[in-house]
Amino acid sequence: MDLQLYAFLAIILREFVQSWYSKITTDENFVAEIIHIIAHCSRALEQRFRKVDLESLLLDEIPDLLDKHITAYRTAHRGIARPPIDVHPREVYHALCPLPHLAPVPCPDDPLTTSDQRENEALYRQLLVQGVLAILLPTEDLENPCLTALVEQIFSELIIGNVIANKASQPWLLYEGICITARVLQEKKMKQESTIATSTQPSDAKLDGKGGRRWSIRGMFLGLIQLGILLVGSIRFITMALVMASSLPPRTTPFDEKGVVTDYDEDKDDKSLSGGGRCAFVKAPILSFRVWTCLGNLIEMGSRMPWLDGFLSLLQVGAIHGPGRIAGVDGFVDR
Repeated sequence: MDLQLYAFLAIILREFVQSWYSKITTDENFVAEIIHIIAHCSRALEQRFRKVDLESLLLDEIPDLLDKHITAYRTAHRGIARPPIDVHPREVYHALCPLPHLAPVPCPDDPLTTSDQRENEALYRQLLVQGVLAILLPTEDLENPCLTALVEQIFSELIIGNVIANKASQPWLLYEGICITARVLQEKKMKQESTIATSTQPSDAKLDGKGGRRWSIRGMFLGLIQLGILLVGSIRFITMALVMASSLPPRTTPFDEKGVVTDYDEDKDDKSLSGGGRCAFVKAPILSFRVWTCLGNLIEMGSRMPWLDGFLSLLQVGAIHGPGRIAGVDGFVDR
C-alpha cells in the first residue's frame, strides 16, 4: 500500500510541482519537505484509522447518513405540487438536506449559480484540508505557511477536487465500473454453463421422452433431499452458534481501552448522556444498528411488504428488549 501511495504522490509532484519548480531552481529540499509533510499526514491518518470503531462506522453511521439521503431524495421527487406550479427536485432536496458547500443549486438559466457553487465547493475543500492538517501536522510544520499552503492545494485541488470529485465520483465512471464488473461476472458464468453443458451432453442424448420425465422426478426428489439437508444444517449451525456464544468474549471497541464506553441501557434516556462536559460512547447491539433500517428503506419494504416489515421490526424489538435479551449488548446474537 505504501508503494502505491508513494507512486501516486510521485506522479502528482512530477506533473504539478516539478513542472514549474525545476524552472526556478534545482534545489530539491523544497520537494523533499513536501514529501515529508505528506508522509507524516499519511502515517497520522493510518494511526487514527486504527482507532476507529469500524462496526459503528460501517454498520450504523454511514447507513444512517445514506438512509437520510434516500428519504430526502424520494421526498424531493415525490412532490405534491400540481401544474402550473413547478418545483425543482434539486431545490427541494437541498432544502431538506442543506449543504452549504454545494449551494446555491445550479440553474440552467443562470450560469452564475454554477460558478458560485464551484467557488463554494473549492472553499469548502480548502477549509476541510486546513482543519485536517491542523490536527495531523506538528506545530513546527504548521509554522511554515509556504509548505502548508502548497500541501493544502495538492490535497484540496489535485486529489480531492480533480481525482475524487471530478473523476471517481462521476456517474459515467461509476456506470463504466459497474458494467465492467457485470461483464466479467457474466463471462465467468457463461464459461461455467458451457463447461457443464459439454460434460452432460452425451448422457442427455440417451434419454428419451419417458426417461426425461423420470429424470425430472428424480431431480425433484434430490432437490427436496438437498433442501432438507440444508435446513437441518442451518438449524444445527444456529443452535451451535447460540450455545458457543456464551463462552465467547464480549464485543470490544477502540474506546474500551480508554474507559469511555458506557453500557447500553434501553431504559435510560438519551438526555442523561449529554450531562456533563464529556461525551460518552454508547455501546449498542448489532441488531439496533441503522444498516437494517437502511436496507429496508432502500428496497422499499415498508410500502411493498408492510406486513413483513412490521413482523421483522417486531422480531428485532423482541430480540433486543424481550425476555433474555438474546440480541442485547453482549448477548448470544451480539457476540
